[in-house]
Amino acid sequence: MSFTQEQIKHIANLSRLELDEANIERYLNDLNSIVGYIDTLNKIDDSELAWISLNTSKILPLRKDELLDKKISEREELLACSPKNKVNHSIVINNIMN
Repeated sequence: MSFTQEQIKHIANLSRLELDEANIERYLNDLNSIVGYIDTLNKIDDSELAWISLNTSKILPLRKDELLDKKISEREELLACSPKNKVNHSIVINNIMN
């Protein structure tokens, strides 16, 4: 498979790009080179290669949550450094979702 100049112009139009003839030719060469490389890869006989699979069904070990023995005064000092509002020993952040 190879691209034509008309296809490049059509893709540019769909992408709302204005390309001059030099850029059309450059994209034509680049895309044809990429497709040619993929065609070369498709011709490689990989029937004897062992397939590598990622086993995502394994459960990764998690570390235990550990409570830090911090004094309330230390937490209050840290919270005092924040310019944001504080409620129940927590910093109130702005809503990021509309």
